This record gives sequence, structure tokens and C-alpha cells, in this order.
Amino acid sequence: MKKFMKWMPISMMILGSMFMFAACSDDNEPTTPEEPGTETPGAKVSIQLGYESIEVEAAGGSAEVTYTLKNAGTNPKISGTSDQDWITDIQAADGKVTMSVAANTETADRTAKVTLTYSDDEKNAASAELTVTQGAKAEELFTITIPGECGSTWIPFEIQPKDQSAQYFLNIRPAEEMEGFVSDEALFNSDMSTYQQLADQYGMSLNDVLIATNALVSGPLEDYLFPKLSPSTEYCIYCYGVENGKLVAPVSKVNAATTAAGPVDNKLSIEMVSKVAASVIFNVNVTTFDAYAMNIFDGSASDAEIENALMGDGAQIYAGPLENMPVSSKLEVGKEYAIAAIGRAGNTATTGLVVERFTVERGQVITDLTMDLTSLAFDGDKLAEHLGEPSIAGYPILFNNIETNGIYTATYPFAKGELSELKAMFDSMYPGESEETFYMFIFSQVADYCSYNKQSLWMMNGQGSYEVLCMATDEAQENYKFGISAIDVVESNYSPVEEIDKYLPSSSSKVLLKNAGKFSMSEYASKMKEYMDSKSTYSFKTSIKDMSKIRSMKK
Repeated sequence: MKKFMKWMPISMMILGSMFMFAACSDDNEPTTPEEPGTETPGAKVSIQLGYESIEVEAAGGSAEVTYTLKNAGTNPKISGTSDQDWITDIQAADGKVTMSVAANTETADRTAKVTLTYSDDEKNAASAELTVTQGAKAEELFTITIPGECGSTWIPFEIQPKDQSAQYFLNIRPAEEMEGFVSDEALFNSDMSTYQQLADQYGMSLNDVLIATNALVSGPLEDYLFPKLSPSTEYCIYCYGVENGKLVAPVSKVNAATTAAGPVDNKLSIEMVSKVAASVIFNVNVTTFDAYAMNIFDGSASDAEIENALMGDGAQIYAGPLENMPVSSKLEVGKEYAIAAIGRAGNTATTGLVVERFTVERGQVITDLTMDLTSLAFDGDKLAEHLGEPSIAGYPILFNNIETNGIYTATYPFAKGELSELKAMFDSMYPGESEETFYMFIFSQVADYCSYNKQSLWMMNGQGSYEVLCMATDEAQENYKFGISAIDVVESNYSPVEEIDKYLPSSSSKVLLKNAGKFSMSEYASKMKEYMDSKSTYSFKTSIKDMSKIRSMKK
């Protein structure tokens, strides 16, 4: 069974100059230079160093030490050499000696001697020695290996943590990009920037967001790979320990390169699951993890036009099987469309074109939609034990159940008062507009964070009063019904954990977004205007997403 992880490139890099490790360690031993003006004319020239020894960190960078000259002659010059090749570019000028120190990749300290040599026009000579001690690299807690050959768009890897229970963050970047990070902390901050934005948006801690989005891994990973890579490119796979939202272990790394683009034996096929206009759903079947471009087209497009588009700059790239994938845009009933895919590595086609043409159907219409809402609050620790789901422990839990004769549902919790505040602003901007239009707008804004299950669990960031906004619709998405369920998620209102058994099927999925949204009124005023100007009909089926979690493919 092969598994793979998505490369989630982060667009913002934290750039910086090389660390300057000043020679100021408590262990360094300063020398005492003579007072200026005490030099003896004609006496022997000497080099007086500010320190006879300095210490630098394992990460390396630049190091420096001060110096003074005694009895210097005309046009003095100082050159430097080292007995170790990890110290280079030794320069001396204006009372400072600087040098470049390579990173120590070993788990033991190391020492080098730097020799400074003096000369001048009077052919005087002098020398001085500086001892440079570099700390050992911290012991790595993760072993990353490349177990086999790479493909043109994927790299296999395995990870073995020393602590099987440790949580760690895993990612991949082009090796060239990694050179821009001057420290483990800089890389960590860059990786965490997107998650921190989510934390700020929802009033959560960084650690909560990492857990809620399944961004942390634990235990060994065997027979995994990173897909959707560029051909003929060197990459760096890396991971590091994270605890309570903090970097707690050094970064472990391994480099590997993808092969050149070429034909692959990936047998692509497309299977239609639903042709209903409001919810076209399909599967893409594959036999390898090689990347492919895939999209939906107007049925009038020829195969040649489709292939040209899929090989263009704006094509969406996927890898691995896609199961029950919805089409985000609402399609026209009775019209022909085509879903197509082609293997692709960079700008090279690696398989033949596969096209599945279909005609869109209307779907079932229900004019008398019904919806009955139930919301319950639970102690997360007790519910976690009852359900055998340790991931929900430690948080108050809001449970929502929707009974409806409709086909689809959507749910999202708001902090008490937020909906009424948004509604008042909406009414002031668009007097006379229907309540349904307002709810359509709200769901259009929270679509990516909704639960689309008739039963859903929400891990709340704290106790409080909430309003759960729900929607049900028929298969044709021609009729909608909205409802709001108010609930106090507080200890005094917790239900016995056995109460959930009346509603929650064993197959129910968990929604772990942890908090009702905290909305900026000014931002939503702008979004309201965009929505009302377009007057688009909201389709609650979310768009095709890149696979961001580890998946498996049965051989």
C-alpha cells in the first residue's frame, strides 16, 4: 500500500543574513591589550587579539574577534589561515578579524586553529593564534531515508522517530529554497505562518490549529511519498518536533532529486458518480502516483483543445486517486460537459489523454422541505472516552443533528450575537432583501469551514453561547430551508454522553474547527457588496481540493 503526502509550499519565505556569532561567551578568555601610546619605537611588532579563543554555534555563519597592533610598521597587512576547512574567508581590517564558519553536521564539538600573520613595508613579521570551538549539532530525533528510486513527479521517503509518541511537522521544499533559511527557527516560523493566520482569525492557539488541521504527524512513516513535484529538481524533505505550538527538536533533513520527465505507465480513468447539475460527482482512478492535470470542460471542446488546455500554465495538477469529487460550479441541465485528465510532469505529457463526456441531469426536487434541529453540549474528555476518539478530549464539544427530507445539509456555529450583527448590517445596506438571500451570503462565506454532514461534532475553543446556522436543500438545489439552533456550551448544560448515541452513527465524521468565527464587520461589508453585485446562486458543494493529508491507494 502506497501512501503520499501533499507538498504544501508556503509562498512567504523568511529571509535574513547569516548569523553573527560575537565572541562573547562566558567561557572565552579576553586578553588585556596595552594602553595606546605605550608602544616602544623600533620594538618587535605583535598582534594583540581581543580573545584567544571563541565559541560558535553548530549552525555556523560568521564569527569575529577584535585585534590591535603593537609597534606596527608602514602599510601593515594581516592574512589568516585555518588548519580546518570548515573555517574559510578569513579577513582582517580596521581592528576586526572576521571568518565564515560552516555548519557542524556532526554530534560532537570540533576545534580549529586560526593563524594570523602580519607583514609590512619594513619586512616586520608577527603572528597570533585564535582557537575556534564549534558546538555539536543537537541530536536529531528523526531519521529520514529515501527507500528507493524517485519518479519525475514524486519522491519516496520513510521516517523513524526516536520517540514514537512525539508529534512532528513534515514538509518538503526545493533544496535551493532551503538555503534562504538561516536557522531552524526561521524555517519553523515560515512553515507556521499560514497556521498562525488561521489561529488569529479564529481566536485559537497555534497548537490548536495544528491539531485541528491534522498538520502534525506521530509515529513512524513507512512507504510514503511526496507527489506533484517538478521533474529534474532537487528537493529537501524535512521534519521537526512540535509541542504546544513550539519548536522542540532540531530540523532533520534529507535531499533527493526527481528524475527527468518521460512516459509513465499510469492508467488513468474517469468514472461519473452523479450527473445531477447541482452536485456533479466523479472518481479518477489511477495505477501510480505520477502527477496528472485534470479539469472540466464544455462538451463542445475537442480533444485537441482539451489537451492543449490541460498542458497550459493554468492547469490544476493532482496525484493519486480522487474519490467522490464534487464540481464546484453549477452546471446547466441538459448540457454536455467533459471531465478530462492527462499525465503531466512539468511541461511534458506523460500519458495519453482521457476524456469522459456526460450530459447533466436536473436531480430530485422537493418542494415541501422539512428540517428539525438538535444541538447538544458535551464534556470533551468524557465524550472522547465514550466514543473512543481521544482527539476530541480537552475541549467543550458542540454536537449538531439535522433531520430533513432534503438531500444535502450544511452547518456552521456562530458566537451568540454575530448573526444578528451581520443581519443588521446586511439590512442597512440592502433594505428589502429576503432573509434567504442573507443566509445564502453567509454560507457562501463560510463554505470551506462548514460541516456537510447531518451529524457533526465541533471542538469549541472555549465555553460560551452559540447559534448554529443550518441549511437543507433538495438534490436539484432549487429549494432551500434554513434554521438556527441556539445552545449554551457550558458545563451546567452538558448532556450525559450516552445521549449522543441516539443521533450519531458509527460512520459520522468529525468536524474539528474548534471555534465559531470571529468576523470583521468592515470586511464582511465589502464581501456583501461583491456577493450582491454578482447575485450568484450559492452552491454549497465545495470546490475540488488538493489532497492535503496522507492517503493510501490499494494496489
